[in-house]
Amino acid sequence: PGSIDRVWKMRPTMIVGLAAAVAAAWTGVGRPQGLRVRRWATSDADGAYMREALALARQGAGKTAPNPMVGCVVVAADGDRVLGRGFHPAAGEPHAEIFALRDAGAVVDRDGATWRVSAPDALINATVYVTLEPCSHVGRTPPCCDALLAANVGRVVVGIEDPAPWVGGAGIARLRDGGVTVDIGVEADECTAINAAWIANVTQS
Repeated sequence: PGSIDRVWKMRPTMIVGLAAAVAAAWTGVGRPQGLRVRRWATSDADGAYMREALALARQGAGKTAPNPMVGCVVVAADGDRVLGRGFHPAAGEPHAEIFALRDAGAVVDRDGATWRVSAPDALINATVYVTLEPCSHVGRTPPCCDALLAANVGRVVVGIEDPAPWVGGAGIARLRDGGVTVDIGVEADECTAINAAWIANVTQS
């Protein structure tokens, strides 16, 4: 791939106003002209919305195995309004991102190996906060990345990269290839802790 497709990766040692260092910060491809814009991975608002997503994820505790617990919050482009919330309730059910998009007013239905999405204008350039990297593969459900791209969101903030070998950054790459800005590492320690057992299981050699 050409240089326009290469990912820039920043590792800031400190973000003013936050108590902890950022685990990692990434910059995606900007839309609509393919320009890249450097962006810090966290802000006070990012942390607050991710903590809300974590609280949602915990509602699936004891119910999602063999899947991880995941929560998602969708925020309007102006950053001031929560449009939708969702969490993964059980294996075989849609993932957190799908429930959050539906809660935001989108019609999201399965269409074979992908999602058919009819999204309101409010979702254009919205920011999606999700505790775990959105999936990019077809499992029991189609890829969440497809639904997010179809909804025309502008930014996805990911707590942690999915360590499962069948994901492992592919979801992030797919979103960026589709023109979505992706930032990683918000509340990363807590996003890791809530799925410690699942992470240990999927990363066993």
